[in-house]
Amino acid sequence: MILQSTDPSRILTIFIPQLIVASIFLFIAVKLLIRNRSRPILTLSAFYLITASGLIFNAIFIIIAAFIPDNVLLIQILYFFTFYSMLFSPILILTFIISILKLEYVFTLKKQLIITLIYGIVNCLIVFIPNGISFTEQWRPIYSWLFFMCIYIFFTVGIVIPTLIYSKRLIKTFQDKILKKKLVTFIIGVFGMFLILYGAVLYITWQDTFFRSLWVVITFFLMITSAIFIYYGIGREL
Repeated sequence: MILQSTDPSRILTIFIPQLIVASIFLFIAVKLLIRNRSRPILTLSAFYLITASGLIFNAIFIIIAAFIPDNVLLIQILYFFTFYSMLFSPILILTFIISILKLEYVFTLKKQLIITLIYGIVNCLIVFIPNGISFTEQWRPIYSWLFFMCIYIFFTVGIVIPTLIYSKRLIKTFQDKILKKKLVTFIIGVFGMFLILYGAVLYITWQDTFFRSLWVVITFFLMITSAIFIYYGIGREL
């Protein structure tokens, strides 16, 4: 039934690479929590757990939409958790990098919570932009171009640029070549995930057949590659 109600490209994108990445992230999160429970490690673990949850929510959203399409409230709630989780989790990567760079006694828990809270509130406001998200009869989400621009500006200014700046500073502080290489590998994987978010938002907004077909192939390899880079950068040695 789900094969009949959902096109193959959607199944390929969601039920293979996304669930593989979710499994890898859950695995890394558990290893982190077993090894160490300092504030930076808890922050990084939260990133993996929330991102994995968003990917799993997305798969559940597809299943519920296919088998119980009349349960509008449940489907909308599931999609909200999917979208919010994926857009919110990157702030945890940023605060993790800042906490290592500035050390805990400078970047206090209070400062971290304030930054995270402000980001989360703005994130929530974007979700509720009037007519920002709509759905087809098959429950395929479609974003308005205004919604698209708000996400791109918010994510670029709030996450990508600061992460790039602080990542460069953090890399310069590492003297050991092996540790520096692992950190660079980790950061490449993180920015690969950022690129996936950019592409996914464009995919949902721009109803161009060629791009949508191309993106299915790109995201399949990009998600797996990014997850591997993140794992080998920080997860393998935990």
